[in-house]
Amino acid sequence: MKKFTRLLHVLLFIVIPLKLSSQSYTKQSKIHISAFPGFSNHKVDEIFNHYKLSLNLTSGVTGSVSGIELGLISNYNYEKFQGIQFAGLANISGVNNRLNPKEKLEETFNGFQIATISNKTFGDGAGVQISTFNAAESGFTGFQLGFLTNKSRYLEGAQIAGLINSSKIGMVGFQIAPLFNYSDGQTNGLQLGLFNYARTAGFGHEFSSFLSDTWQIGLITFSKVNNGNQIGLINISGKNNGVPLGLLNIDASKGRLSFRSTDLFLSNVSIATGSRFFGNMLQFGYNFSINGLPVWGMSYGLEKEWSNPEKTRFISISAALWQQKAKNIKLLKGPKILRSELIYGFELTKLRDLEIGIAANYQLTKMENQDPPLLNMGDFFPGIVLGIQ
Repeated sequence: MKKFTRLLHVLLFIVIPLKLSSQSYTKQSKIHISAFPGFSNHKVDEIFNHYKLSLNLTSGVTGSVSGIELGLISNYNYEKFQGIQFAGLANISGVNNRLNPKEKLEETFNGFQIATISNKTFGDGAGVQISTFNAAESGFTGFQLGFLTNKSRYLEGAQIAGLINSSKIGMVGFQIAPLFNYSDGQTNGLQLGLFNYARTAGFGHEFSSFLSDTWQIGLITFSKVNNGNQIGLINISGKNNGVPLGLLNIDASKGRLSFRSTDLFLSNVSIATGSRFFGNMLQFGYNFSINGLPVWGMSYGLEKEWSNPEKTRFISISAALWQQKAKNIKLLKGPKILRSELIYGFELTKLRDLEIGIAANYQLTKMENQDPPLLNMGDFFPGIVLGIQ
């Protein structure tokens, strides 16, 4: 499509005098009929005229159109287009902004565009664009339906694409695409796709919750700052003030690493990250060579933490599902334990916190001839935690 656009640019420079850049486009005409650029009822003067109706047997070039324009191959508006525009291949409006940036127009499209290959406006656009590729070099207000991609500098409205939606400096509305939605700025609304990226998702305030106006839903969601809701298998953010719901929620500004000894595993590593609402917790345990205990295990859980303003003391509660690996037994056939922990921590040094806690365990599955845990009281049994964070 870029090659096709460049070809039209070259053709324009061949058939249009160099004085074009200083010409005023005030002539009014009702009808424009063109065989191809430069061969019409107004010849090369067509680029200086404003039309109500433009009919192009192949491709047509006009100053601007306010009404209806039909082109078998393409429609090319130097200033702007308003109304209904159909083309076999492409509609392009606002070329003045590209060729003569000193006299840039703010709005270069307003209405309805449909083409098989591409709709493109070099200024602000408003209305509806339907094509394989839709692009607004400035802002777009309305609806873009792209069979492959939609692109705008800023979006107020909706983008629905077969592959990718892109808004360079932010959007208000929604983006829906099976592959990727991209908004590199303030984002408010919905992103629904396999991968979603928003630089700043939602407006931040102390009451951020499920009532937020911003949602990212997909397999993997990304944001530099999240103040909204993320629903994905993996949710990643530089700073997460919102609500992430997923198997793994990663907040680069918040997290902890703890080394612990517990009643289940004498050697235990616990990693937690998430948001100010709750965190995901991954744990890995190992029992060296103590006979009768599982060799190693791993767990996934959720954790909620409260701390004092100085961050010198904290209390956390968590719930996790442990999968243990017994000797000579496959991992998933080993015992499963549902475990809840209550931990109190306090500052030991400027860089380290001491953790002391209690736990409640419930044995979900057992194996034949399985040795009891260290603190055995049946299916329910207590536990202890001692660690350094």
